[in-house]
Amino acid sequence: MPNSRITRHLASAVVLLCCTQALAQTSRPDTIRDRIWIWGHPAGVYNESFLANLPQKSTIEPVAAADYMGIRNMIFVRYDGKPVPPFDTYYQPFQKLDRVYWSLVGASGVTSADERDQVFQLAEKHQNVVGFILDDFFRSNVTGPGTDPDTETGDVTPFEASLTPQELRLLAQRKVRGEKLPIMAVVYTGQISQRAKAHVAEVDQVCLWTWRPADLQDLEGNLTQLEKLIGDKPVFLGCYMYDFAGQRPLPVELMQQQTELGYKWLQQGRIQGLIFLATPNVDVDLEAVAWTRQWIARLGDQ
Repeated sequence: MPNSRITRHLASAVVLLCCTQALAQTSRPDTIRDRIWIWGHPAGVYNESFLANLPQKSTIEPVAAADYMGIRNMIFVRYDGKPVPPFDTYYQPFQKLDRVYWSLVGASGVTSADERDQVFQLAEKHQNVVGFILDDFFRSNVTGPGTDPDTETGDVTPFEASLTPQELRLLAQRKVRGEKLPIMAVVYTGQISQRAKAHVAEVDQVCLWTWRPADLQDLEGNLTQLEKLIGDKPVFLGCYMYDFAGQRPLPVELMQQQTELGYKWLQQGRIQGLIFLATPNVDVDLEAVAWTRQWIARLGDQ
């Protein structure tokens, strides 16, 4: 009897210790690093396009790039058909990351029913897949055909998109590991329009991107307009670490401007996260990347 009583006390102590540790882990406050994501693509996908003018070629794989930047969360997007499904073997390095979103709609708005099924199968197998991304989702902007109440009078013609609002509604009903995972849509500043409303009403989150560096001067106003459009849906701020529009390095002062503004909005609770783009330009000696890496190292654990 004494031995069994001691055994029960020891067992109770172990359970209490485990519960205490679990509570400490789940109740720790967010850090800046918890709210930072890196946009991921397969290695080298920009070498012959956006980075063609640079003397260096990128060879870094997505998870290695995240490690280098000190980032534990990734939004991964298929690019030019890579990787080829099924994704299980390719995903193995991703298991070390804290959180991963995987694309249901890939770069250039590419998607298929089979691909989306493969993504849901991947998410079912991996606890750290916590959401999905719709990249390059809309196929035009407010300067395209159609009418918009912001600029004209008349009926609103919805943007053409990779999926219809009805298809998005069906996707939102699919459960993963017994629960619904959030779906995030890419919205560029030129797409902040009533013409996007029918689609964004069917997603859970939005990430805002400024394609032309010159338009970063309007970032505050563009976020305000996006908030009016989508209501209280969570917003993530996308930050390019390269001038993709001009196919040239981004000046450090513009990198600093968008990052520090995003940092302020994070503190205010106005946005939910910062997304730095992208893994295939981490290893090509860009000053904006070096500045961002230092910023993360300095403030990430706050």
